[in-house]
Amino acid sequence: MVVIGASSPIGLLAGAAATCSAIIGLYIGYQAYRGLRRNEERSMRWLAIGMILLFGASYSLALIGQGLIAFRILPIRLQNIVRLVVRLVQLSGLVCIAYSLRIATQQ
Repeated sequence: MVVIGASSPIGLLAGAAATCSAIIGLYIGYQAYRGLRRNEERSMRWLAIGMILLFGASYSLALIGQGLIAFRILPIRLQNIVRLVVRLVQLSGLVCIAYSLRIATQQ
């Protein structure tokens, strides 16, 4: 079995991709928030919250969690808890987006 560490070229590329994903996700969430500020509709509020959770918060939590585990600040046994938290944040973001679409179709 091949172990990919944080110092290997593949590990560094994976870390760079995760960092870019978190930055782009936060940018998408910021743009959704700007749209909310312009429109002030209830459905836009839930869409913005969902996008921030789904694209910004979940990628950032995953990146931070993996970094804390890779640098042995958190023990490896907590890796599944980090994954669970990330998945729950993603799920809550999807629920908010679905709710915003539901609100928009009812208006």
